[in-house]
Amino acid sequence: MPESRREIRARDTATVIKTKRELKKLIAGENKADTRQIGTVVSKLQVVIADYLDSGKPLKITLSAFEILSAVEAAIQEAAGQPSPWPDGADARTFFVHGLYDEIIQQPSNIFETKLFPDGTERYIPISRATWRACLEHLREHIIESGLKIARKRAGAK
Repeated sequence: MPESRREIRARDTATVIKTKRELKKLIAGENKADTRQIGTVVSKLQVVIADYLDSGKPLKITLSAFEILSAVEAAIQEAAGQPSPWPDGADARTFFVHGLYDEIIQQPSNIFETKLFPDGTERYIPISRATWRACLEHLREHIIESGLKIARKRAGAK
């Protein structure tokens, strides 16, 4: 069966669960971030964001880097267990930014990592909260760095 475009399976990054303590941490969501997946997940998030931004073209809505970063920052806060800081907007622009935030926070249900369990079975499980948060933080830094590069190019061109 072909993979869904909206689903990532990180097969090559299988992690071995060796002890019952590691298994308990995994179940409780207390495990450390698996940094081997960050590049793959961030690339997926960039596609998701680009697709979402394209959907605003018919509405003539183009988000600024600040608005995109605001949605990513809100997703980071949500990944840390804090409630959404986004109020429901009264205007189309605020509604659209909130929609981007919603699109981002739905992604962990579409991203799986492979774990090898003590009984020898390999299972797909949803991405851990720690890995998800690390991916969002990396995405935020990537957006900021890209913005700085653009600003330097513009300043150099003048």
